[in-house]
Amino acid sequence: MKEIKEPAVEQKFTSHRFDMTDRKKATVTGVNKVESSNATELILLTCLGKLEIRGTDLKISRFDVSDGSLTMTGNIDSVKYAAPKTSLVKRIFK
Repeated sequence: MKEIKEPAVEQKFTSHRFDMTDRKKATVTGVNKVESSNATELILLTCLGKLEIRGTDLKISRFDVSDGSLTMTGNIDSVKYAAPKTSLVKRIFK
């Protein structure tokens, strides 16, 4: 009989840091997941919410899932943290 392995629980990090050098290179810590990645946009899920990085020639050069660190290069035009969505019930009963 084969043993069924449960999927690994997504690791959560408690601290987050974003360091950028000359708008050409950035290092991000506290990354739980890369939601999407292409040459013009990176969307990362960090321990503090969604992080959207836009620009040109964007490339992930290193992503270590064990410690949540990511290094990327390219021409960075904007960095935006998306506001967390609140539930419908909380919005109705403010």
